[in-house]
Amino acid sequence: SATPAEIVRMFATAMAPFHTRDVALYPAEKAARIDDMNDWIYKEVANGSYKAGFSSSQDVYEAAFETYFAALDRLNTILEGSKFLVGPTVTEADLRLFPTMFRHDPVYYLRFKLNAAYLWEYKNLWRWMGDMVRLDGMEAVSNGAYLAHCKQGYFGRAGNGTIPVGPVGYPECFKNPNWPVQK
Repeated sequence: SATPAEIVRMFATAMAPFHTRDVALYPAEKAARIDDMNDWIYKEVANGSYKAGFSSSQDVYEAAFETYFAALDRLNTILEGSKFLVGPTVTEADLRLFPTMFRHDPVYYLRFKLNAAYLWEYKNLWRWMGDMVRLDGMEAVSNGAYLAHCKQGYFGRAGNGTIPVGPVGYPECFKNPNWPVQK
């Protein structure tokens, strides 16, 4: 069976003849950079969030916490000079980063205790999120129903099954470059 990462790669390569949109998620000239970015994103962001959230001790949690937020700082710096992670167009690396960033504020901030900062506090990462959710085809994985499903999965199966109502404004706020809106 294929891993999710392998499936994403198959959509970008083996399924290319069937694409209905002109998008190159894994262009040959960027393959090495995409592979490096994917490896780093997996270790320090995607899996890094789980290392914090399901840590076995305070020391493990704190190490994962520090690594995760150092990675967000690095992402913010990368995106300062680039619309997407490896250039002006979306690639596989952006798709691999998206789920963790989509869940950060409404899920991981509370559930995984990754509460040093909200995503909107990272100017360039916030802009990238807006660019991602506005891409054609992303509505299916960035709407309120999908977020409710994510929250049910992370909160509804643990403890007393109480699912947080907030944070208010998500996921619509990803499309607002001026977030947070002051009350």
